[in-house]
Amino acid sequence: MRLCISMGLVVSLLIAADAPKKDAAKDEEMFQGTWKLGAGEAEGKALSEKQLKEGKLVIKDDKYMVTLADKGTVKGTQKLDPTKKPKTIDIVDASGPNKGKTCLGIYELKGDEFRACFAPPGMPRPTKFATGSDSGQWIHVWKRVKE
Repeated sequence: MRLCISMGLVVSLLIAADAPKKDAAKDEEMFQGTWKLGAGEAEGKALSEKQLKEGKLVIKDDKYMVTLADKGTVKGTQKLDPTKKPKTIDIVDASGPNKGKTCLGIYELKGDEFRACFAPPGMPRPTKFATGSDSGQWIHVWKRVKE
C-alpha cells in the first residue's frame, strides 16, 4: 500500500515539474508572429503618435526584430518565464546601443495583445506595469497583426 502511495506521489511530482515547461512553450507559441505597437510610455511619458504608428515587432521562435521610430530596427533574443508572478521576460539585443546587454522585464499576455515593461541594462527588473521619470523604464502594448 505504501509503495502505491509513494509511486503516486512521485508520478504527481513529475507531472507537476513538467507543467512550467508546457506553460513556457504555450506562451512562446502565443508570441509568434507580427505585432503592431498600440500604446506605450517611457519614463512616465506616453509614446508619440509617430512612435505608435511606426512600431512593429516580429517574433519567430526566441528571436525578435523590433522597429521603433527614431530608433531604427533592432534584432535580438528573448527568454520567457511564465512561472514567475508577474511573468518575466529577458531580452538581449544583437545590435544597436544595447548590443549584448540584457534588459529585464515583465509581461502579460491576453489573447491578441500583450504588454511588457522593461528596465534598462544593469537595472533591476520592474515589479509592476508602470514607469516613472528618470527610471529608464518603458512599457509597450502590442496588438497582433492578423495575417
